[in-house]
Amino acid sequence: FQLQLVKDKNAEDVTAKERAEIFMQGVDLLKQVLACDTIIEVDKKTGEPKIDKKTGKPKFKTKFSADVVSILNGHVGDYGPIGDAYFKAQDFQKAFDAYDLYAKGLQSDAFKDRVKSSDVGQVLFMQAYMAFNLKQYETAYDLSNKAEAMGFESTDISVVRNNSVALFVEQCVNEKAIDKANAFVDKCAAEKNTGFLQYLKGFIVEQDKGFEAAESFYHKAIELDPSNAMAQLRCGDCLYKKAQKIIDENLDASNKQLAPKLIPLFEEAIPYFEKAKELDDQCNAQAYLDDIQYKLELLKSAK
Repeated sequence: FQLQLVKDKNAEDVTAKERAEIFMQGVDLLKQVLACDTIIEVDKKTGEPKIDKKTGKPKFKTKFSADVVSILNGHVGDYGPIGDAYFKAQDFQKAFDAYDLYAKGLQSDAFKDRVKSSDVGQVLFMQAYMAFNLKQYETAYDLSNKAEAMGFESTDISVVRNNSVALFVEQCVNEKAIDKANAFVDKCAAEKNTGFLQYLKGFIVEQDKGFEAAESFYHKAIELDPSNAMAQLRCGDCLYKKAQKIIDENLDASNKQLAPKLIPLFEEAIPYFEKAKELDDQCNAQAYLDDIQYKLELLKSAK
């Protein structure tokens, strides 16, 4: 009755979310039926469960389960709209649960031969997006990968996946959980190494051990993906910090004395900042370039 009620097209006073609630109440009731209907068969003599010789598992008997499974299978297609209704209402946890039921239903024996794997992948991606909104970043990352592996194609996959990793890393760094951040990025890189992951690795290492230890990861990021603006910026920043470190360690030295060491570092840094600015004019590369230009004028005039 609950499942059929949601089909009532004339109930204009019922919102999509309310229909979803009615539907899911029906699903929960049917699951309760399954739980109550599954009775383990017991040997009257020993009192122990009877064992199925084929499966090695306890035997059980049911009265309504076949009908319940048939009803649930008949409504698998409804889980998608139910998930959409919860998503629209920004109830991300219930949307996640609905999409989870949808994906599992489509992969069940009753449907797996009739449904394209890419369609299942699309549902898994929606589930990934719900996990992202719930700040369950590890789950969002894993589901994005599964969606892609199932053949679902969308530029949004890489967006959700990369943002999930980045926000998880940021979360860990803020909580001082450096080892946790490192382990997650290493796991991701082992599955599919990218310039973005190497950039994040550099970011983590820099927070923990300083820019000098992180520099090689930023360079690796550029090797894998020259279009990574932040990796370009960080490479330039490492050189800039090397120069600044020399200045801080030689406060009594004149510009003439510092020039031979500083000029090469600043000049090496310029192309990285220029490339970062070209790729992303919103990054603060121009501030670096302006400061370097000013310092180079001072250093070169002192020579």
